[in-house]
Amino acid sequence: MSRLLLIRHGQASLGAADYDVLSPLGEQQAGALGSWMARMIDPPHAIYAGPRKRQRDTAAHLVAAARSAGAEFPAPQELLEFDEYPAIVLMKEAVPELAARDPELAALATAWMSAERGTPGHQRAFELVFQAAMQRWHGGALEHPAVEPFREFQARIARGLERVMQQHPRKSTVVVVSSAGPVGVITALALGLDTWAGLKTSFIVHNASVTELAYRPGELQLRVFNALPHIHERAHVTLR
Repeated sequence: MSRLLLIRHGQASLGAADYDVLSPLGEQQAGALGSWMARMIDPPHAIYAGPRKRQRDTAAHLVAAARSAGAEFPAPQELLEFDEYPAIVLMKEAVPELAARDPELAALATAWMSAERGTPGHQRAFELVFQAAMQRWHGGALEHPAVEPFREFQARIARGLERVMQQHPRKSTVVVVSSAGPVGVITALALGLDTWAGLKTSFIVHNASVTELAYRPGELQLRVFNALPHIHERAHVTLR
């Protein structure tokens, strides 16, 4: 069987002008992961990254650290299918429109906006409104021209997964650097979960975490989920 290592990007810049930039900690997380991966018994035959800057830069830092440790890692290749859903557009534009006719979502959004920024209460309020928005997006209630429908998102990830497995069918080790959404979708596919369970799973995927699957034609198995073997400080464990 072949191995597929799904990597979520390092911490991005939530709250900054451009979210799609790794934070200094995100760069450190990616480098630590690369140093750990340099010691793997079976090094990767191919490394892919989604098209977002945070995904591509995580792959670049990972590879640079592995090479510095003496490993011969291939250069990352971009794979469009592993892009994340447009969460920033969804939260900034689609959620306010939906909240105007959804009292429950409106109340959650108001609590989020009212909470003091930088506090645990603000973070918790954000998570609640984000998860509620994701549930509505999954169910088709949240629509916006710039937001890819959930079914199309899921189908795109499945196409990318199939493409990788076909190109590296046997006795291969493949790394894909993407985001939490694709990790959740692929985990659900491997375990036979319903689509909402897969999306909920994505809410707990840590930055720079490793999810490992084994595959061969017609079979996909989950071996490891959301692991952080390269992180040794509590402050370096992040979700956002």
